[in-house]
Amino acid sequence: MDGIDENRPSEATNTPQDAPDAEYRGSDAKGWEWKYLRAKCKLLGLEQYYQRYLERFSVVIVALFLFVMELLLLTHIVVLLVLIDSKTNFISDTLRYIALMLMLPFVVYICFLDRSVLKRYMLWNMLASAAAILLICLMDTLIVFFASPTDYFNISCAHDHICIIALYLLLPIGNLRSNFVYVLAVVVYVIYLVYITLIVYRTKHFTPTYIFAYGIYTFTLHTLMVVRLKIMEYRLRKKLLSRHQLLLQHHVLQMVMGQEKDMIQTVLPQQIAHSLQEEIRNRIEDQRLGPRHLIPRSLFLELHPDVSILMGDMVNYTQLTTTLDVKDLVQILHELFVSFDLAAERNNVLRVKFLGDAYECVSGTYNYSPRHAKNCVELALDMINTIAAMRENRKLNIDMRIGVHSGEVFAGIIGRTKWQYDIWSIDVDIAQRLEQYGKPGYVHVSNKTLVLLNRKYVYELHENPKIKMDVILEKAHITTYLIGPQQTRTINVQTTRGARMSKESLDSRRFSMKHEIRSKTRRGMYDEVEQMPVGRSQFACIFDLSRQSQTRNEDQLFKAYITSFWRLFRNSEHEWSFLKMPDIFIKYSLLMASFTGFMIYINIVIIRYTQFKTIWHMFFMLIGLFVITLVSFYKKIWYNRTNVKTWARPTFILSRWLFRAAELIEEQLIVRCFVAFFSIFIVYIMATFTTVDCNADAFLINVIRSDLENGKKVEKCFYPWQVTHNVVLVLALLFFFDGLSLVFKTGLSALIVTAHLLTVFEYYFAWQRTKTTNLGLNAVFAHTLYVVLFWVLTLIVLQHYTYINKVEYHSILRYEAKLKQAEDITRSIKIIMANILPAHVAQLFLESRDPEELFYESFDKVAVMFASIENFEPDKTGLRVLNEYICYYDDLLNCYVDKYKVEKIKVIGWTYMAACGLDADNYTDFSLGLARRKSSQSAASSVRFGTTTRKSGESLDLGRRVTLEHPQLEKDDECVLVMTQFAADLLRIMHDIELQNVYLETTANNIGQLKIGISHGPVMAGVVGLSRPHYDIWGHAVNMASRMCSSGVLNCIQLTAKSAQVLQLFDVRCSYRGLINVKGIGETPTYLLALNSFLEFQPHDSSELDFDMEEQATESSERVTGGSSQSC
Repeated sequence: MDGIDENRPSEATNTPQDAPDAEYRGSDAKGWEWKYLRAKCKLLGLEQYYQRYLERFSVVIVALFLFVMELLLLTHIVVLLVLIDSKTNFISDTLRYIALMLMLPFVVYICFLDRSVLKRYMLWNMLASAAAILLICLMDTLIVFFASPTDYFNISCAHDHICIIALYLLLPIGNLRSNFVYVLAVVVYVIYLVYITLIVYRTKHFTPTYIFAYGIYTFTLHTLMVVRLKIMEYRLRKKLLSRHQLLLQHHVLQMVMGQEKDMIQTVLPQQIAHSLQEEIRNRIEDQRLGPRHLIPRSLFLELHPDVSILMGDMVNYTQLTTTLDVKDLVQILHELFVSFDLAAERNNVLRVKFLGDAYECVSGTYNYSPRHAKNCVELALDMINTIAAMRENRKLNIDMRIGVHSGEVFAGIIGRTKWQYDIWSIDVDIAQRLEQYGKPGYVHVSNKTLVLLNRKYVYELHENPKIKMDVILEKAHITTYLIGPQQTRTINVQTTRGARMSKESLDSRRFSMKHEIRSKTRRGMYDEVEQMPVGRSQFACIFDLSRQSQTRNEDQLFKAYITSFWRLFRNSEHEWSFLKMPDIFIKYSLLMASFTGFMIYINIVIIRYTQFKTIWHMFFMLIGLFVITLVSFYKKIWYNRTNVKTWARPTFILSRWLFRAAELIEEQLIVRCFVAFFSIFIVYIMATFTTVDCNADAFLINVIRSDLENGKKVEKCFYPWQVTHNVVLVLALLFFFDGLSLVFKTGLSALIVTAHLLTVFEYYFAWQRTKTTNLGLNAVFAHTLYVVLFWVLTLIVLQHYTYINKVEYHSILRYEAKLKQAEDITRSIKIIMANILPAHVAQLFLESRDPEELFYESFDKVAVMFASIENFEPDKTGLRVLNEYICYYDDLLNCYVDKYKVEKIKVIGWTYMAACGLDADNYTDFSLGLARRKSSQSAASSVRFGTTTRKSGESLDLGRRVTLEHPQLEKDDECVLVMTQFAADLLRIMHDIELQNVYLETTANNIGQLKIGISHGPVMAGVVGLSRPHYDIWGHAVNMASRMCSSGVLNCIQLTAKSAQVLQLFDVRCSYRGLINVKGIGETPTYLLALNSFLEFQPHDSSELDFDMEEQATESSERVTGGSSQSC
């Protein structure tokens, strides 16, 4: 057996399972293609729809049958009228044809009736088809009853070839999957064979070889049409499957559009969600096409001048995160924040975000209401009642401290990844300060908010010395008040119940989505089948007697896409792509060409006048046909003989060449056209080779001698009718080459007919002395008419089948367009989800899971970083700068996607929070997939940083070397090093911006500088929230990192003692700063990362590597106060 190369990736990996060609490409399918699609239809439950489509299709082909027969019979009558001199002979033949023209519409009229009207639909269609075929046969052979015994022996069949074509391709009996078509075919075969036998047997010179030759001719034509019938079944089934997939994709598209809409609203309110969707799709399209120019970042911000802001903070939250396990913590927070979300929805308040223990809301942004202050206070009171109930039920020492202020805000999102809807303004800052100075269990409101409440609540003045000392509040002339629980306040139970119902409907929609799509597809298939194009246009509609001809279907719409006669797509790109489509049936077409050539060879060999050299010449031509056919089948043979994947390829050199040749024949248009032309040309040469090899002068002398000797038997070179029959077989091969355009096949067939007519008139003397088709008609014109009528029939049927193939391809184009749209939206969903949750968590939420199941996880060691941008005003300019900074930080994440990946958690105002060590495995992070690659020409117009061009972790070689050497390093300690390296890169970014002075127009030293804090340790993580899930992390390490940032030094990285000790084990120097007071912990030693002037790590003194840092902290705390910080 050949070697097998199975390393080639599958090209069909992403093809939907229900697609028509999902299981194979080209000849990759094992077995017969039409049997595969038959099984596919049964598997998908489409058999009843296929039968219905066949019924509609049968109506059209019956109409086409009537048109063809009426046209051909009328043409025949006109020819007889012009060429026959004898009125007696003309009248006898004309009456037969006129009678046939009049009788056929009545015979097949029953085929136009719908199944709902006609009982035993299949039986009546078969009987009508049989009656029409037998009527044609009898009218063609009953000449024996109209001619004298001396005449009818010279009469041959005029419409036997047309009768055979109509039996298989133009009547319902050939399409309705009834074996009765084969029974009727045998009857037709026997009728014509008996007729020819009777004629030949009564002739003066009986030649049984002619009977045998005619039998071979009709048998070959029957066989060709049987195979064509199978191919037609494949085409129709594939068309139905394409439509099924198109409908399925339509419902999938509707579903994913709904999902995208729901998910985008977890990031932004509906009013500006559309802009974000367009931005995502534009970025996806940019990635597909590649970067072409520098595209500016979009800023999704809007000013809302009249809103109310609510800031809530959980009291004793730190105690919760340090005493509860991860499951209990996530369950409590989820229950609490889901209740808050439902209350916010009930009070027409938009939840902005929650940050661990903080809950931030705004009212009056997009769904504006003049009652926005009252809405926020109502929500605040609901939150206080909710947490009081939880405190009572769970015996927890928790409470809420809430501040409400009214003013203006900028609302929107910033950054490139992990979007979160947020608000900024000085009024937001005031609301935060009201929350900080508030009283647990009360709503702390400003005087601006109190005015909007119209004194509808019981309140009291809040006396807090810190308020008077606050510069921001004093500058804004803020007076504050406390609103406690109201005795007369009630909760709208009906609204709450409605909110819960929305949760139940959300859950059920998640579970039933797939089933609903399949059900909709099945229900919609009947309407689709009724609308599918069947070719009811142009020729077919002339004799369409059915009621369906009056109904509107897609035939009329599809006419706008193709030309009327040549059936070319009006869009040249579509036509060209249609022609370049692989033709998986080219091998069967070549097989039929070889079969036809073989039957012609047998037909000629049995003639005793055939010369020996002619036999050998034709034998070599036949061998050439067999070789071409074998090569075209090699790919399919190889797959059937080897149990390999469909993308595997042979490795043996000869086998590989043959395999590649088979692929070229299927896939390359030029190769396909050349092979088809060459094969048909060989078959035509074989069909007429006896005329080419004949000595015309000697043949003419023999004919003259025979005439002079009163009809003495003459030695012949060929039988003229045998040559004419062979040419008909060559024309019949055009039914199989669907991969060629109608223009090409028309030109090729015209060339064949012209060449044959030239041959006929070249050997006029021979053709003139053969049997004719009508009494009084010159045999030469009889041969000509026999071929020309079949040629016209072939072109009309080919035009109809070309229409069917174009319809199928158009369905594929529509499916691919919807598939591309669905893929873009699906990817957009993944991007949106990945920008809500971390990559490994988003992966789980995109899969089917129980919506009641809470997601939580714990990690033994995670490094957490807070980076705060200082001294920017929260106005439009400052927010634009903030957006640029955050985008640069997000771009930096692309350099940290290895095992220890840096994960952006959120942006809190002007603070950037990230963590390293949350994900031990590698996941595809779609949130990073949106980062645009900068072109090399953009250096002049944008800031370029060396860190963004460095490969992930490239500067961490020192750390990795020490990881393998130092014995005190523990598992996953490297996350601290990676997080610190990321923080140092942030400082480098800010330094480069300051040097290039891109955004800053002032020389102030403290504007736009960073304070960074890092800590590490065990961390709990989970997803809380109902319709707007939020991923957050909790634990001592998070609290310490936040405190390291808030108490840090500008342009420095402050670390806890534990994190500094890990860095020193990596040979990274950290300098002791001093002690800071951490709420709930007390005095804590802190360290600053030592960086040189290039913001690079400084090596640690090896002699001090094992120095006890706790001892250093103790000693330093005795002699160093908070003012003894060191410069970094």
